[in-house]
Amino acid sequence: MKNLVFDLYTAQQMILDRCQPLDTEKISLDKASGRILATDVKAKYNVPLFDKSPLDGYTFRAEDTEMEEGQESVTLPVTGEIPAGSCAGKPLKKGCAMKILTGAPIPEGADVVAKFEETTAEPGYVTLHRTYHSGDNIVRKGEDVKEDERIADCGEIIDAAVHGMLASQGIDEVEVYKTPLIGIISQGNELLNPGEPLQGGKIYNSNRYMLGTALKLRHFSSIYLGDVQDDEMKIAEVLKNAVSMYDVVIMTGGVSVGTYDYTKSALERAGAEVLVDKIKMKPGSSCCLAILDGVPVFGLSGNPAAAMTTFHLVAMPVIQKMAGNKDFLPDKITVELDSDFSKKSPNMRILKGKLDLTDGTVRMKLNENQANGSVSAMSGAEVFAIVPAGSGPLKKGSLLDAYLL
Repeated sequence: MKNLVFDLYTAQQMILDRCQPLDTEKISLDKASGRILATDVKAKYNVPLFDKSPLDGYTFRAEDTEMEEGQESVTLPVTGEIPAGSCAGKPLKKGCAMKILTGAPIPEGADVVAKFEETTAEPGYVTLHRTYHSGDNIVRKGEDVKEDERIADCGEIIDAAVHGMLASQGIDEVEVYKTPLIGIISQGNELLNPGEPLQGGKIYNSNRYMLGTALKLRHFSSIYLGDVQDDEMKIAEVLKNAVSMYDVVIMTGGVSVGTYDYTKSALERAGAEVLVDKIKMKPGSSCCLAILDGVPVFGLSGNPAAAMTTFHLVAMPVIQKMAGNKDFLPDKITVELDSDFSKKSPNMRILKGKLDLTDGTVRMKLNENQANGSVSAMSGAEVFAIVPAGSGPLKKGSLLDAYLL
């Protein structure tokens, strides 16, 4: 029998290599939040479009504030007012000033702005109490963005800043990658759904909710396709139907080596190419990664913490890549353990925890419960720390590579 057991990074790469970004589509800017750009975007206009005032005050020529020795102020006639959204309509004459409001364009001839608080105003005149220099308090044309400058990259997520940048160019439609349609299936005779009466030997299905919410928090929608009993033929049929409608299929349960663990055999019965049936890590070693009719299928453990480990480290990068995200792998950092960890790690071990940045050191506070089958092991988890295979017990202060969730 072919050996399908691999380390995390090999397993991750094997499934990533078989998946590519989906097709693209054009959508309105209003609906673009969280989507992934499918093209580079260049600026059509300078931002700002003109030299403008960053504050409320008066605009004039700097040379008109040059004072002789002993002179303490200069008084200039005010010949107009420029609110935001308007233009002066005429050049500023030498020896004159105009009232100007925040965001309004600097009139021709002016080269400085003084804030109201620095001036003394009376009807028709403004008095300036110091010498100004050309360019004081002026935001220059193109200071933020220059025409033809690249403002967003293909494969970049449309976050708040990118969304605002696109809007600043008057862009009302963008080309994005299609979002993967994700189907979730739960396998196991023991499963009950919340609201059903608890029976002996049964457990409530938490995995479907953990997976669905984790996807939603990354701007991905999923559909729960239901429970399936421990029956190889039924599982194969359900998987075959699922891949005909969805871009990604995630199933939890049935991936170990027990009598009723049918995920791998059901995938093979359905005609899938099984790439991985175990990963050398804890938790999350029990899994089955396959391609069925061109669709990636992730068979995850029925144990919640194990399922979410493989989901975040293997399934989510694939989903991100299919969505077009150029940064599809989780961000990697180094963390310092804030407590001892007493267990040995013959294989790679994944520790869950929270970040503590209170004194500027990136510390990881380990979740008290690290058990494979525990829901609480994922409670508040912000980071997965990687304990290398062959490690002994770890002391407080040990440095580990880690992935941000």
